[in-house]
Amino acid sequence: MSPLLKNKHQKYRQLLIVLAVIFMVSPFLKAGIGNILSISLLLYTIIVVINSFALPRRLMMIYGAIAITAFCLEVIASVIDVSDLNQPFTLISQVIFAIYLAGAAYWIGRDIFTAPNVTIDTVRGGISVYMLIGFVWALLYGIVNTLDANAFSQPLIQQDSYLRTIHFSFTTLTTLGYGDIVPLSEVAQVLTNLEAIVGQMYSSVLIAILIGSYLAQRPNRKR
Repeated sequence: MSPLLKNKHQKYRQLLIVLAVIFMVSPFLKAGIGNILSISLLLYTIIVVINSFALPRRLMMIYGAIAITAFCLEVIASVIDVSDLNQPFTLISQVIFAIYLAGAAYWIGRDIFTAPNVTIDTVRGGISVYMLIGFVWALLYGIVNTLDANAFSQPLIQQDSYLRTIHFSFTTLTTLGYGDIVPLSEVAQVLTNLEAIVGQMYSSVLIAILIGSYLAQRPNRKR
């Protein structure tokens, strides 16, 4: 059994740590060995967590294939000059990663929202899903910007760095809205509004469920 799952009540701790580390070091992660290592760690951590949900074998095989594809694309981008295939390659990579992270957010969210008891690991899982939503939307913004260079007031992808997409995604998700980057195209505007709505709804629903589950456990604790 993987060290990640030795304690079933700690399965989201490592994932939250990995997500937080990748978020904090994102300004320094460009094409290279550092990016490969961080992506590898994220893919491995997520696949181990998802594997603990006892999903159908065929579904897990498909999800594992997506993880391997995502890793291979990252390695290719880091060691081979793909400038001749820049747009198609970038789009494929973004779509694969978006599917992978969105799948993880869905299954982890389903797990924590149906958990019979609220634990500190449930809270970690909820925060992890919130961060995954931000990363998924960052990839969606990257896809839009790749297809339409004028979709935003500033280019979001520069020198193989996704820092601007991550910055814009999380300022939108938290409805902070600095205004330094503005969506211009209709698709970008809809995505931006949708992320803000999802961010607010997710936070409200998560807090309500956690409080409700906690209050439901209190009588049992008194006994």
